[in-house]
Amino acid sequence: MNRYDVIVIGAGPAGSRTAHQLARHGHRVAVLEKREGVGGKLCCTGIIGRECFETFEIEKACILRGAASAKLFAPSGNFLRVSKNEPQAYITDRAAFDRSLAERAQRAGAEYYFSTEATDIAVAPDHVRIAALDHGSEASYSAEAVVIASGFASHLPEKAGLGRMQAFIMGAQTEAEIRGVGEVEVYLSHRVAPGFFAWLVPVSDQRARIGLFAKEKPGDHLRSFMARLTTEGKILESRAPVLYGGIPLKPLRRTYGDRVLAVGDAAGQVKPTTGGGIYYGLLCADFAAETLHSAFAAGRFSANHLAHYEKLWKAKLGRELQIDYFARVMYNRLSDKRLNSIFKVVKENAIHEALLKSSYRSFDWHGELVLDGLKRLGPWRRLFGKYLPGYVLRSLRSKF
Repeated sequence: MNRYDVIVIGAGPAGSRTAHQLARHGHRVAVLEKREGVGGKLCCTGIIGRECFETFEIEKACILRGAASAKLFAPSGNFLRVSKNEPQAYITDRAAFDRSLAERAQRAGAEYYFSTEATDIAVAPDHVRIAALDHGSEASYSAEAVVIASGFASHLPEKAGLGRMQAFIMGAQTEAEIRGVGEVEVYLSHRVAPGFFAWLVPVSDQRARIGLFAKEKPGDHLRSFMARLTTEGKILESRAPVLYGGIPLKPLRRTYGDRVLAVGDAAGQVKPTTGGGIYYGLLCADFAAETLHSAFAAGRFSANHLAHYEKLWKAKLGRELQIDYFARVMYNRLSDKRLNSIFKVVKENAIHEALLKSSYRSFDWHGELVLDGLKRLGPWRRLFGKYLPGYVLRSLRSKF
C-alpha cells in the first residue's frame, strides 16, 4: 500500500493548488488523476478574472488574450456593451493552465499518478484508504487525510458522507472559426439557453469557443445556437467535437468530515451566476491546505478540527454564493419578454455604465453588482419583491 500524508483526488486547478501548498510545507502528497495527463478535454470557457490572474501569479504563457469588453444580448437581439480601458478578465489555454499548476505542485514535491481513478474511500480511525484503478489494475493508497477535488459529478463526496449535489446544470461547448467578432458575447434568452445563457468567446482573431448551459438537452440547444450564429455570419460551419460537462449551483451540505475535505467543483464552490469555478476553487484550495497543515501540527484530523476549513471558505464566499444563487433563481423566473423589458430600462437609464463606474466592481465578485443592480432598477419590489429572501431584503434595505 502506498502511504502518504495527504492524497489529493483530481489534478484540476483546485487539486493541484492544494497539492502545491501542502507540498511546499513539507508534506508528502500524492495526486490521483483518472485521465492520462493534466489538461484533458474540458467543457470550459477558460475565463479568469484579473484578480485571479494577479493573486495566483498565473503564467502569461497560459493566457490567450485579455478581455476588456463584452456584449450582452437580450432575447430580442438588442445588446448592451460593457467595457473598461484595460482587461478585466483573461481567456486561458485551459490545458496549459492546468499543466502549469500541476508542474508547480510537482516542483514542490507532489507526486502525480495518472490514469489512476479513485473508486472508493474508507475512513479508519488512524488513516484514510483510497481504492483505485491504476491503468485498469486494482491499487490501494492510504494517507492521514484526503482532499476530494475530482470535479462535478464525482461520487466520492457522497461516499465520504458529505452528501451529493442537489442543484446543477449541464452544458455543451465547441469551437469554430469566426468572422468579425472581436469581443466576448453573452446571450441571455431562455429560448437559446433555458435556465442559463450562451456565449461566444474569441480565443484568437480567427477562432472562438461557443457554448451554453441549459436545463436539458444542451447539445440540441447548442446546435440551434450555432445555426443562428452561422446565419448571422459570425461563425463558419464547424466540425469540431462538442464537449459536455456540468456545474453545481449550490455547495455540498458539508465540505468536511473525519480526515476528508472537498474542494472546488466537487464541493460546489462555483459562481451560480456564470458557472465560473476556477478562482473560487483556488481560494478554497488555500483554505484546505491551511487547515490540513494546522491539523498535522496538532495531530488532529477529526471532523470537528477540519470544520475550520468550512468556516474559512464560507467567511470568504458564503454570502457571495447565497446572493449569486438568488440571482440565478430570479433570472429563471423571468420570461424572455420580461428580460427584454429589463434590458430596455437598463439601456435607457445607462444603468450598466453606472455600475461599471463603481469602484468595488470585480469580474470575480457579483453579489454587490446584483444588489446594486436591483436598487438601480427602481421597481425591484414589483419585479422580484415577493420572491426576495430575507438576507437579500436586509442587504437591499441597508443600501437605500
